[in-house]
Amino acid sequence: MASAKTAWGIEIGQYEVKAIQLEVAGDGVRVRDFWVQKHDIVLTNPELRADGADGAISKARVVLEMTLSQLATQKKLEGSPVVVSFSWMQNRGFARFSKLPPVESQKQVESLVRYEAEQQIPFPLEEVEWDFHAFTSEDSPDVDVGIFAIQREPLEDFLALVSDKLGIAPAAVTLSPVALYNAMAFDRDLAERNESLVLVDIGTSATDLIVADGRRCWMRTFPLGGHDFTEAITNEQKFSYKQADDLKQKSATSEHAKVIMGLMRPVLIDLVGDVQKSLNFYSQQNKDARLKNVLGLGSTLKIPGLRKFLGLQLNLEVERLDGFRKLTIDGITPSTPKSKKGAEASEPANPSLAAADFAEYTLNFAVAYGLALQGLGIAAVDVNLLPLNRMRNQIWQKKQRWFAAAAAVAVAAGGLMFARGILDNAALGDVSAKAAAEQQVSRAKRYQSDIASVSSDVGARAKNMLALLEDREVWPFIVNDAVRAVAAGNNASSLSDSVDLTKADDARRQTFLRDLSGTYKFNGGKRVIEVTLNVEANAGDSPAEHFAGTVGQWLQENSKRDGVPYTIDNVKWTYTKMKVGTDGTLAAEASSSTTASGAPEAPTGIEGGNFSAPGGSFTAGGTEGGNNFGGLSGKRTAGQGGTLNRPGGVLGGAGAGGGFTAPGGNDNASAAGGGDPKFNRRSGEGQDAAPADLDKLAPIPNRPGVFVKDSTIYVGKITFEVKLAGEIAAAAPAETPVEGQ
Repeated sequence: MASAKTAWGIEIGQYEVKAIQLEVAGDGVRVRDFWVQKHDIVLTNPELRADGADGAISKARVVLEMTLSQLATQKKLEGSPVVVSFSWMQNRGFARFSKLPPVESQKQVESLVRYEAEQQIPFPLEEVEWDFHAFTSEDSPDVDVGIFAIQREPLEDFLALVSDKLGIAPAAVTLSPVALYNAMAFDRDLAERNESLVLVDIGTSATDLIVADGRRCWMRTFPLGGHDFTEAITNEQKFSYKQADDLKQKSATSEHAKVIMGLMRPVLIDLVGDVQKSLNFYSQQNKDARLKNVLGLGSTLKIPGLRKFLGLQLNLEVERLDGFRKLTIDGITPSTPKSKKGAEASEPANPSLAAADFAEYTLNFAVAYGLALQGLGIAAVDVNLLPLNRMRNQIWQKKQRWFAAAAAVAVAAGGLMFARGILDNAALGDVSAKAAAEQQVSRAKRYQSDIASVSSDVGARAKNMLALLEDREVWPFIVNDAVRAVAAGNNASSLSDSVDLTKADDARRQTFLRDLSGTYKFNGGKRVIEVTLNVEANAGDSPAEHFAGTVGQWLQENSKRDGVPYTIDNVKWTYTKMKVGTDGTLAAEASSSTTASGAPEAPTGIEGGNFSAPGGSFTAGGTEGGNNFGGLSGKRTAGQGGTLNRPGGVLGGAGAGGGFTAPGGNDNASAAGGGDPKFNRRSGEGQDAAPADLDKLAPIPNRPGVFVKDSTIYVGKITFEVKLAGEIAAAAPAETPVEGQ
């Protein structure tokens, strides 16, 4: 990147946003301005994930927008290059390192690097933005190359957010560990050191580990950070996330420091283990490396005893970053949102207070420091992952300013030739009067458009209100006809007061209406209502004759009547043979369908249907022909796919695929087996206690029995079309006795 006089480095983290403006001052740099702001809610807070992954991203975006908007309003970012680090939710980009054989030209390096990138990057190259840096030294012909990449889609989303809220286009985007290395390489003159230095930056959601060895570096990021320490306290003590985070932040001065350290110890052991594995891997790849010192960064290192614990476990000297050696902060104004005395950020403060405020954030400013160095053009590793199209746009915009200046000069020179004509034309009329007239015409057109839209809206609302009354006289007729048609399927013996329903009677015929529904359709350009009757019937051995000779016959004989505002047509029925179990459940055997005039067809399988019953919608088990027939027995069984709805929670059913679904909870019980789930410290999933058995605590009774056990019944679906015609009657017809009852 080309050098600049001043530059901004902005680290956008999960916990806070840090920004620093630097300018070159001799062999070092001077801080011109800085800014730190914590998010209203930490972006790793589980409360943001309450609505799932998509909901978490949306809520985190809102929180981040608020913080960036504050930065844009309080600081002037225009006029200086701005370099930002990429860290969007859990996506932080990735780095890969490999050794290249000795090469003679830069072109050969680029060719080999592209091949390495295709092998090392776990995504197609067209789906990522990537860049590389070659590490060389005078005493070795080998070339170490670092390949850095970010997935293009989250990067574009991130840049759109930053550009929109900050009002500027970043000059460069890089990864946090790269910026951290640049800061320490400049501040500690790492290129001149003859020993390796390990940098460990414990962030909110991840830890960056960088090994700096002269002019070379190696880095690795693993997803373990301050968030995991907070989660450990939350899981063990049942605190809210915010309470646990505050407790962690204040552990250095808390009287319960030992207790807090004990709660976080399992996470700390995992962290040390990851660091140790990474250092062992580096030592195996670099036999001459001598790792002695570790420089720790990040707010998490303020936890008492953490630095000492790391040193003992790693057998290395761990130093905490307490200041920068080549960074001067004289004469600046503190830019934190509030000063220590509670003054607003915009209020002036003395330089000594500014230095004190900056020192408070030293542990956290290293990444922003490195970003600003890259903006100044003095970074050791100049990796820019900004998409190529955005780079081109920035270059073109810079050129446009020169084009605009040249055009202005040309217009000014040429305009002198036509100045007299322009002045004469202006003298012919009053320009202000013409503009006022055009303004009034425009206003009149706008009012006319508003009146038209209001009139249209009123008309649409009136039509919708009238549509609510449409066909209100028809449905009482339909309900009445449906009841009378089904009643035709009952003979006199089934309606007797002395009938014994517990005993089988082949002569008794019973038909019950379980559900009635209607669907509006168009047939031949005219609107019709397709009515569906879901019925159950004891039809003996002739179900087709029963449905055709009772319900179907009634509908055909009464298809057209005086005083009824429709005609009935296209009567069809579909039935399924069912066996009544000992516990009242129904098992499907076969199905058939026919029309009013056709003979029954061969069984084609079980046709699905939903039949309402007290307590919810029930689905019976058993399949034939590849379909389910639903809502028969009203009993929760172990059938495949059986479901039952009732408010109160979610509990897995006792059978395969069985489920009890409703709003209000989500406790899943295993259908079989289940194992002994262990409590997961990081995710918080799994509990030792077994869930309650609702079948025993609150058993759901079967539907009251209607048919005798072991008898055969038929579950049918009868459909017919209601064709609206003529004047709709004002009242429903009076009940008339049905013949045969």
